[in-house]
Amino acid sequence: MLDTLGKRLKCCRSATGKTPQQVVSYVHKCGVSLSYATYTRWESGNCAPRRKENAFLFIRDFFKIHGLPVNLEWLLTGQGFPPQFVKYRNIDEATLFILISRNILDAELLQVAGTYGEPFVKYGDFCILSTSNNVDCNHNNLCYIKTTRFISIGILTILNEEAVCLTNNTSIIIEKTQILECKKVKWIQKK
Repeated sequence: MLDTLGKRLKCCRSATGKTPQQVVSYVHKCGVSLSYATYTRWESGNCAPRRKENAFLFIRDFFKIHGLPVNLEWLLTGQGFPPQFVKYRNIDEATLFILISRNILDAELLQVAGTYGEPFVKYGDFCILSTSNNVDCNHNNLCYIKTTRFISIGILTILNEEAVCLTNNTSIIIEKTQILECKKVKWIQKK
């Protein structure tokens, strides 16, 4: 659900396939001071915009230039019309999520078909997963794990060179040699 300014900013930027630095560079070219750190804090929801209202006019223009017309009211408040891809009409949030997943580099879409992700994800939820398949880079991340015996989604903790712990409703120790896939969960679309 795109219920915060940060989620809406990240959604729109991801849908255009652009980086935060590209957004910030465009705003700078328009003559408005905006730091990379400030913009990424907005996206992560760690701070509220202050005295930068005019930056959002240019952020909206940036998204439009890159194929995603965005209503300023929707971007700032979530009210009004959600973004529309130029080649699509009447797009809903679920379709937007799928389109975004196709535009995020190094990502794949997964629909959860069981209870293996609870409490983080539930049956029918969609997840965008990293295509990078690396156990050691995912310490303390929410991950999709496929082993020789089961599939699960949980918080991955690296214990040592040979084993990890995966925590969801329970905790399980897994030998690294048993892991076939270990992919970071980038985004969740709740049903």
